[in-house]
Amino acid sequence: MKILVDRLMTAAHPDRLRILGLCAHADLTVRELAEILDLRRERVARHVQMLARADFLCRNRQGPWCSYHLNAGGKDRGLVQFLVDLLPHDDGYHKRDLERLEAAQDAWSKGTAA
Repeated sequence: MKILVDRLMTAAHPDRLRILGLCAHADLTVRELAEILDLRRERVARHVQMLARADFLCRNRQGPWCSYHLNAGGKDRGLVQFLVDLLPHDDGYHKRDLERLEAAQDAWSKGTAA
């Protein structure tokens, strides 16, 4: 039971939940997450490291960069997907994060900054 409590405590932070919500929709680097969330990269990197250590995120190494996506098939048997599914779609932060993700992806595909 302690393992479950530790994992839930890892996820129990607004910024980490926002990161999980975004990584459920896209493979993102720390820089991209920081840009979308409007947070300092160091803060985002710390949160991402915690989520990856807890097996909530998978790391995808691409040369010198790492991107992260939701680890829905990890050892938790769906805990991370359950947490993401619990995110309220009408929540201001989650809704804005997804809108900013979409705008950033459009800008990135056109080769411009978001």
